[in-house]
Amino acid sequence: MLDIQDLSLRRGNKILFESLSAQMQVGQVVVVLGPNGAGKSTLLLALQGMFPCANGEIQYQQKPVSTYSRQTLSRIFTWQGDLPPSEFGLTVGQRLALSADAKTRQSIEDALQYMDLGLLEQRALGELSSGERQRVEIAATMVRDNPIWLMDEPTAHLDMRHQVDCLRLIKQQSKDGRLIIAVLHDLQQAAGVADVVLLLDGLGGATVGDAASMLTAARLEPVFQVKLTGQGKDLRPVYGEN
Repeated sequence: MLDIQDLSLRRGNKILFESLSAQMQVGQVVVVLGPNGAGKSTLLLALQGMFPCANGEIQYQQKPVSTYSRQTLSRIFTWQGDLPPSEFGLTVGQRLALSADAKTRQSIEDALQYMDLGLLEQRALGELSSGERQRVEIAATMVRDNPIWLMDEPTAHLDMRHQVDCLRLIKQQSKDGRLIIAVLHDLQQAAGVADVVLLLDGLGGATVGDAASMLTAARLEPVFQVKLTGQGKDLRPVYGEN
């Protein structure tokens, strides 16, 4: 479905990573891990044709992403990233309606209910907390019927309950036939949802593999420069001396 071929990305004179190749399919959750500045968000931008490749190519359905029109790409990729400006006076309901295209009112109602936003529908975005606005953006992702979701730190700002709701949503949407590519920082969250892990080391390297083989202390300690214990869902940092 989405084929990354020998991809290299740069920002200015900095090589973010080189020679990344991966094939991603519907029904998968691909979690992107790496330290700050490794190129995780930039990779998501490149996947949807919003950032130029220094080398290599990204294909969707065996056709280069760069050859698709912006309108077509907007029907393929749904982006959930940084919180948008709140100065335009939009309410929660208006924000979802803008994202929903031709979707029915029911889809908006379902998203409002799932993300616990029903009582906030008439509130202006500028009146919401960061966590509430994050839930609005996830709901805005839900009302688009696109096959690929690109999610940049979707659990950021969320309290524990809504983090769990978000992670459940990611798993359910993959089971329903979407490809979900999500940047996460929490290793236990990554272990809870990932089928595939794409690891950027911040030094120009990129590695991809199944979650079980990637979420190990041996693999991640050199990248994050932190002592880890456990594996998979039990993987966690060591705080202080044992």
